Amino acid sequence: MTDDLQLVREYFGEHPPPPPGVAAAAKARLPFGEQGSRAPWRLHRPLGGGWRPSRRALLLRAGLSATAVAGAAAVAVMVTVQAPSPVQAPAPVPASGPAGREILLTAARTVARAAQPLPGRYWVTSGTVGNFLRVGPADDPYLVLEEVGVQSWAARSPRDGSPELSQALWVRPASPGDRAAWRRGGSPTVWKGVGQDTSLAYPHGDPGNARLQPLSTAPGQLTAESAGYGSQPFLVGAKALSLRQLLALPAGPRRLKELLLKGMLHSPPGISQSAYLLQAVPLVLQMPVTPAVRSGLYRMLATMPGIRSLGVVKDVSGKPGVAVAYTGNYANCGNGVPLSPGGASRLYRVLFTSCSVQQILIIDPATGLPQAEELRYAQLPPGQKWSAPGGLFSYEIFGRSYWTNHDRPNRPNR
Repeated sequence: MTDDLQLVREYFGEHPPPPPGVAAAAKARLPFGEQGSRAPWRLHRPLGGGWRPSRRALLLRAGLSATAVAGAAAVAVMVTVQAPSPVQAPAPVPASGPAGREILLTAARTVARAAQPLPGRYWVTSGTVGNFLRVGPADDPYLVLEEVGVQSWAARSPRDGSPELSQALWVRPASPGDRAAWRRGGSPTVWKGVGQDTSLAYPHGDPGNARLQPLSTAPGQLTAESAGYGSQPFLVGAKALSLRQLLALPAGPRRLKELLLKGMLHSPPGISQSAYLLQAVPLVLQMPVTPAVRSGLYRMLATMPGIRSLGVVKDVSGKPGVAVAYTGNYANCGNGVPLSPGGASRLYRVLFTSCSVQQILIIDPATGLPQAEELRYAQLPPGQKWSAPGGLFSYEIFGRSYWTNHDRPNRPNR
C-alpha cells in the first residue's frame, strides 16, 4: 500500500487533506459500510461487489480505495467549467409496443457497423455528472444541484497509471423556491457535512458515495479519486479484464447477460435484473469492446422485461436523442437532511419511505452509443414533494471515449 500511494503522489503531486469530519461524513453516505472492507468492484463508488460499476466501469486494479488516495493527489490541468446545463423535464414521445425493442435493436444495428479503433496507450472516457441534494437546516431544507466533470484513464501497460479523476464544476439551488430557502439560510457557499458526489445515483435515490471534500459552489481542481497500476483495467460483471480479454468477449446476448449478472451479487434489496442491467450496460458500451459485443449488449437489453420506449427526448443539456426507460418501486428512497453537523455515524435521514423511479437511457441515434442516463422520481408518498424539474435527481451526460498516446490527463470533452 505504501508503494502504491507513493506512485500516486509522484503521478499527481500532493493535495491538502480534507477538513476534519469530511472523511467520516463521506464514508457515512456509503450504503454498505466502510470502503476498506470491500473488494474494488466500483471505481467512483467502491462498493465491493457492488451492484453498479462506477462510471465507465474501468477497474483501477492496484487495490487503492478512494479513501486512501482522495485528497492525496491532484493535477494542475483543469476541466473547462461549463455554463449550467438547462435541466429540463423529460419530453418523451411514447411509442407503442411491449418494450423498447425497436430502439434497442436499431442501436444494435448502428453500433455493429462501426469500425474498431486502433488501440493506443490509454483508453479515456469522460462525462458530466449531476446530482440533486437536499441540504440546509432540518426545519427549512432546500435542494441544490451539483455538477462534476469526470474522467477515467485505463492504461494498456501495467507500468502506466490508471487514474480516476473528477472536478467539481458548480452548485446552485434547484428552483426559485430553493433559492429563497438558501437565502434564508444565509446563502452558504460551502456545506461542510456534505461531500461532493461524483457518479450517477442508485435507482432508489441514494448517491452512495462522495468525494472527501465538502460540497462547495466554487469550481475545484481536477483531483484523483483513485488510481492503480495493472494490466486488467476493465471490469465486466465481477471480472477484471485486460484489453486482449475484453476484445475476446462473446457477442451472444445470453452469455453477456450471464457475465454482467455476476456483478449483481451484492445488489441493494429490491433491484431487479432489468434495473441493474440498464445501468451496467452503458458503462460496458463505453469500453473498447468490439462492435459485435456492443450490438449484443443492446440485443440483450431488448429481451429484458419492463424496458419500454420513450421515443424522442431531450437530455438535460438539451440535446435530442432516443430513449428507453424502466420504472421500479423502492423502499427508503433518497438522501435527506443531515442528522447532525460535521458528519455523524449516519449522515442523512431517508427522505421518502417509498418511491417509484424511472431510469432513462438516452441513445445518440447517429452513433448508437449512450448519450445520457437520468433518474427521475415518478411517484412519491402522498404529501411528499421534489422541487427539481420533472422529478430529476441524478444524471450523467456521457462524453467521448477514445484511445490516446498522451501521458497526462487533459480536459474532459463533453
